[in-house]
Amino acid sequence: MFYNTKFLKLLNSFYLNVLNKFKFIEKYFVIYIFLLLLGFICGNLFGTFLIFFRFYTNWDGLIIILTILFIEFINFITYIKSFKYHKLNKFFLKIYKNKNFFLLFKNFKFLNFYKMGLLLGFFIDAFKVGS
Repeated sequence: MFYNTKFLKLLNSFYLNVLNKFKFIEKYFVIYIFLLLLGFICGNLFGTFLIFFRFYTNWDGLIIILTILFIEFINFITYIKSFKYHKLNKFFLKIYKNKNFFLLFKNFKFLNFYKMGLLLGFFIDAFKVGS
C-alpha cells in the first residue's frame, strides 16, 4: 500500500529539483569550464600586460578601479534578485523599474564564472609576485 505523505511529497520535490539542477549543469558545463579557465588565464596574464595598460594611463589606481568596477558590475548582474529586496536600494529602484535594462544583461550571468576564474588568477599571481 502506498501512502502519499508530506514527507514523500517533500522528498519527491527535492529529487526533482536536484534532477533539474543536474540537467542544467550538464547542459552548460562546457561553457562554465571554458569561462572559468579563460578568466584564470586572463588573471594570470594581467600582471604581464600591466605594462601595456600604463601607456594609456599614468595612474595604477585607475586600472584597479576599472577592474573592481567590472567585477562589481558582474556581481550586480548575477545577484540582482537578492538585491531587489535590499533595504538600501533607493538609487537602483528607478533603474530596476526599467525592465529592458535588465533583460539586456540577463544572459550575462555566465560572466560570473569568468569573474571567479579572474579572481583565482589574481590570487595565484599574487603568490608568484610574492616569491
